[in-house]
Amino acid sequence: MAIEITNNGASLKIKNGALIRNIMKNQILEIVVVKTNIIKIDNGKGVLYNLFIPYADVTIPVTADPEALKDAINDMMAVSVIVGNATEAKQIEEIVKLNNLNTTVSQIQTSVSTLDSKIFFEPVLIDESNPNIIYKGFASPSANLQDAVWAIQKISNTGDVCSYQWADGNKNFDNIWNNRLSLLYS
Repeated sequence: MAIEITNNGASLKIKNGALIRNIMKNQILEIVVVKTNIIKIDNGKGVLYNLFIPYADVTIPVTADPEALKDAINDMMAVSVIVGNATEAKQIEEIVKLNNLNTTVSQIQTSVSTLDSKIFFEPVLIDESNPNIIYKGFASPSANLQDAVWAIQKISNTGDVCSYQWADGNKNFDNIWNNRLSLLYS
């Protein structure tokens, strides 16, 4: 009967006619040739649990002799096959990706830390020169009035109604405090 032995990722797939067995690679301790033409796949549980395959019945993989078949099966056991043909170049590529990810995370942490000093609890500047409009400027305490590093809030009082709007319609730190009167608010 024809026997096919193929690499199935984490296991060896052994097809003997309609019977299919998947043997987990991590359970295989040894692959040897016994009695000159029998391949023994030893799982360490004793003779009754070992798998014995007659070389003459194996059609896949095609090899010249039992030793070559043993070597072919051992090649299927290689770690690189299990992890998708891992190579040093692929590992270096993954390390570069991880380093880039680490750099990005550090940049995000820096940005968040910078924002912590600009939290909207208290504005750095308040302009109450107009009795019906108040401008609140949020930025780092050391920010220059002419630098585009301000988030500016406009509070308008019409009768008994107050409206709260932000320059450019957002809380981004990208406006100039000195331009607060001419900015668009929404």
